Amino acid sequence: MPENIPHSVAVDREMCQTAAICLAYNIYELDDESKAILLTKNGSNSDDPSNILATRDGFVNITDLLNGESKTLEEMQEMVLESAKLCPFNAIIVRDAEGNQLWPI
Repeated sequence: MPENIPHSVAVDREMCQTAAICLAYNIYELDDESKAILLTKNGSNSDDPSNILATRDGFVNITDLLNGESKTLEEMQEMVLESAKLCPFNAIIVRDAEGNQLWPI
């Protein structure tokens, strides 16, 4: 995979301040603490410890995100990066395939 292409995403719960701008994107919802979480294609979310699609630190591969609108991989990558850039608290972390942080920079 080429450099600087979003590969995985997570929400930093300590940085999340419930601005909820990310809710405009259908891959996020708020949990019972009003913190953003990522929705995965298996019907679970990034905070569920039994969710095999999320790492222990909450990262989810873009291909494992909920994609009810059947977006292309490129559209999903663009959406993830855009949502991260719009978060006023930089609570959405985006990494490339090598684990390099693309956002926040």
